[in-house]
Amino acid sequence: MNRLAFLVGIVIFFCNELQAAEPDKVIVDVNLKVQRNLGEISTFDRNKFIAIHADISEQEWDGDNFTADLRNDFLNGYDVYLGRNTGSIGWNMNAVVSEDPDRSGYADPESIRSTGESAKASYGNNTEYHAYEFRNDQILCAQLHPFWPDGQETKKGWAFSQIDTDKEAFGTASGEYMGRYIHDHYAKGGATGKAEPKYVEVINEPLYWLTDNGNEEPEKVFRFHNAVANQIRKFNPDSDILIGGFCVAFPDFEKNDFKRWEERWKLFMDMCGANMDYFTIHLYDFAAKEGKQMYRKGSNMEATFDMMEQYSYLLFGKVKPIMISEYGGVSHDLKGAWSPLRDWHHIKSVNSMRMQFMERANIITKTIDFLPVKAEWGSTAADNTYSHRLMRKANEPDSYTGQWVYAETAKVYQLWSDVKGIRVDSKSTNPDLMTDVYVDKNKAYVILNNLDFTPLDVSTTILDPNLNLQSLKIKHLYLSGSNVVLDEEILSQEQEVYTIGAEGSMILEYTYEDDIVIDESSAEQKYYADTYFKTITANTPETFILQGVNTGKYGEATLRIGVGRAHGKSLHPKVLVNGSEIDVPTNFRGGAQTQRESFFGVLEIPVPYELIKSSNTISVSFPESGGHISTVTMICNLFSKEIIRSGNVPLAIEDELPKNRNSKLGIKLYPNPASSLLNVQIEDKKRFTHLEVVSQNGKVILKSNIENHDATIQININSLPNGFYVLRLEGDSFQSFPFIKN
Repeated sequence: MNRLAFLVGIVIFFCNELQAAEPDKVIVDVNLKVQRNLGEISTFDRNKFIAIHADISEQEWDGDNFTADLRNDFLNGYDVYLGRNTGSIGWNMNAVVSEDPDRSGYADPESIRSTGESAKASYGNNTEYHAYEFRNDQILCAQLHPFWPDGQETKKGWAFSQIDTDKEAFGTASGEYMGRYIHDHYAKGGATGKAEPKYVEVINEPLYWLTDNGNEEPEKVFRFHNAVANQIRKFNPDSDILIGGFCVAFPDFEKNDFKRWEERWKLFMDMCGANMDYFTIHLYDFAAKEGKQMYRKGSNMEATFDMMEQYSYLLFGKVKPIMISEYGGVSHDLKGAWSPLRDWHHIKSVNSMRMQFMERANIITKTIDFLPVKAEWGSTAADNTYSHRLMRKANEPDSYTGQWVYAETAKVYQLWSDVKGIRVDSKSTNPDLMTDVYVDKNKAYVILNNLDFTPLDVSTTILDPNLNLQSLKIKHLYLSGSNVVLDEEILSQEQEVYTIGAEGSMILEYTYEDDIVIDESSAEQKYYADTYFKTITANTPETFILQGVNTGKYGEATLRIGVGRAHGKSLHPKVLVNGSEIDVPTNFRGGAQTQRESFFGVLEIPVPYELIKSSNTISVSFPESGGHISTVTMICNLFSKEIIRSGNVPLAIEDELPKNRNSKLGIKLYPNPASSLLNVQIEDKKRFTHLEVVSQNGKVILKSNIENHDATIQININSLPNGFYVLRLEGDSFQSFPFIKN
């Protein structure tokens, strides 16, 4: 919807209906001229966000495929990146490498070196791989066996040393092998041999196997991490390789009243954090497990990230990078035969999670959609196929026969195939409708994702009146019945409303006659409180301090409160920012988590920007005891110009807007909408020296000195065209308020 149509619609709505806006209608504001910077990051990094769980040299790319060159069709056709390798280092160790004849429990260095020379030569001769090297910032990861020293022998008849002394830390022998393997098996790419991995994960999901399904203590696993990391660095002193852990399978921090956090992740960060270049986790939605839906997407993921980030900040004075080396959706109840519905449960999680990852582009290293190419190692027949696959047999589910064709999971990559460019400002009026926007020359990509379990009607407000639209391509990925649908159509003009299916995704590709000029900016910074993880006691305020906050003339702030509580407890706290109580929305991202053991999520609370200072005191209290405030953080955006949000437009006509922030500041605008005279009542007139009226495209159309005016000022707006405006008051402080001329 264009801006004029939006404004006219609001005016008619206010004049004729005199009631609140439709509750299911979502408005997305898009400021194409405003570059949005997350720290130093302002572009869409496909290498970081559009990646598959595969390596370029895997044989599963070959075979009886529907296309003669699957690598080219998929990777180049949809601009997809690689990759994670969890098999080669273990296969080499298990099947090929001999024991050192002089050191029991250690790999023979000469055996590692000779197999490495063969591997480099083989890769160098396979020239078809070389063209894809730029897509392969590889993550190398070891599986539990044969690396965990528990006596289990390799196929060569020996096992890693289990010695655990001050001289030989537990895991030293495993780490030495990994360090030598990396040194001897990799080169510079091309004919020299495969390029060195960019990342190494010490071991894949160790606590799932060793603690949840065994009797090993987490502390022992974490000592293993340190020993392995030290050995990798010892044998690769000049390498830029980054080492991380601990590849948690289920980061349920809130489990057992946050004992899971204290006994696992906090302990890992305390013991190994200084030795890790990044932290790595896995995130999965359980869309169908014994009839239950247990989602991480939405507020639960936000709470998980915020807790890792805030403790990292408290521990190290900075937020260490985070890797998501597996993510997606699991449908336990649909295991067995392939079905489009099973694929959909993965697809919808990938799209939602990806957009949440993109909000952390400045601290996330890489994200991997857990989607092997064919996963033949996990499938035996049509009624027993691996749940996560890019490809399937053409005749599934009737039989495990026919050529290999794309499964429905490929539609995620088809949906995102064109997105690139510079991130620009956008905002949704509903947290369940996530949005992100990128500009590339004369194109704008508006990405929309519906976290709601019902369809949403969405209107887009493109705030750049000087652009002439040539065409609009719409891609819409959703579930219809039990079928996954990716619709694509090209229009010559915008639609008034776009309906996005339940848990669906849509990408609007706007093509304009001329290149889009980006000449304004929004700089985003996240701040972390001086303390975290506090027990909730009824009607007892907990205080958090956020220091060093950068403020400017124009900006926007969102307070984020992480909460872990039993179901049925209040999720609506009383919140004060620097002594002023602020409104707390009742809506938050995603579902209410009612089928999880408890609620663990983030409440995202808009804060009037005029309340923000360099040092901020946040008070949080709940009406009853139980649970924890896990984190308190704040996101602030500094704007180079004022940005008006549709969500700030009053939803009801009231002479003095008692629910609007104006009255809390001792400033009242009335009537609103106004037709001829706008009254501005200012209790503390000494704070302001002049006022301005600004049009929706940022032009100052009226300016007046108000130092000698009475407490109530009348502004003649009779000559203004009907539409949406902003009143700005400036002086010792700065305030802005929207109003409508009708």
